[in-house]
Amino acid sequence: MPLEIFLINYFSALLNLFKELWLFFLLGLIISALIQEFVSTKRLLQYFGGNDWASLLRATTAGLFVSVCSCGAIPVSATLRERGASTASALTFLLAAPWGGLLHVLLISGFIGVRNTAILLIFSLLTAFIVGLILAKFENKNLIETSIPKKHKKGEKRLCVECVDVEQMRLKHENEGVGKRIFYCMPKNMWQIFKNVGKYIIIGLFIAAALKVFVPSDLVTKYLGNGNNYLPVLIAVPISAVLELASEGLAILGGQLYQLGASLGVVFIIMMVGVATDFTELSMILGKFGKKCAIAYLLTATSIAILFAWMINVIF
Repeated sequence: MPLEIFLINYFSALLNLFKELWLFFLLGLIISALIQEFVSTKRLLQYFGGNDWASLLRATTAGLFVSVCSCGAIPVSATLRERGASTASALTFLLAAPWGGLLHVLLISGFIGVRNTAILLIFSLLTAFIVGLILAKFENKNLIETSIPKKHKKGEKRLCVECVDVEQMRLKHENEGVGKRIFYCMPKNMWQIFKNVGKYIIIGLFIAAALKVFVPSDLVTKYLGNGNNYLPVLIAVPISAVLELASEGLAILGGQLYQLGASLGVVFIIMMVGVATDFTELSMILGKFGKKCAIAYLLTATSIAILFAWMINVIF
């Protein structure tokens, strides 16, 4: 193929992807900025101290309100651990938070539709919750490193500003009027969110455009489609493991594979295992939580994700 045709096809696909996704991306930025500006993250995160199912359930659903990407969840999870949250609660939040982020949800829904997005969201949060329960069992039996002593009392209402970094900008603005916070502070939040996730979305767009132009859809359907419920899931695992993208980039990549013929379970694997095997995330767990925690987190998250991906292919 001549280089000119190559470039024309590639950038045409890239432009089409941008046209399809820019509205979802903008809407996700606006909603995420609103949440970051008006919802107290520290008030939500102070309930993660226990190892019981209720604490794990709160950790699982917190991402719906915290609205951070997989990269943003890393420092928050580390801070939770330093504050005295249980190992299981902090790692449950780390796995679940990217899926609760509205930017992530809106991006993937632009590719696979609202119904399929809801299916993946439910299974992803269920995966995080079950992984949390397993890690809690390990922690209670001292099979993995346990949490460090708390710096604050459980249920304490007044928390130091330094406890959660993501909260600092909101605290600076909380005494301002609502109008100023919407029209002046919110754009700053949007820019901060874009700086955190924008590069990964751009990388995801470039990869997705290459897939759209150069990977035959019948090849994707043959190896990653629903003809075989289990094999495509296993093939997708090593592909996901080598991808170093944030959750938003994985959403774009997984969505493009779906449009090329990949099964819904494969999309689930790309995004769930892609986040769980992220090198930055695993490095943080190894350093802040311990070697046993890192191994247990990786094995349990990957195993449960494979099981649920197979179930998604069979049922849907």
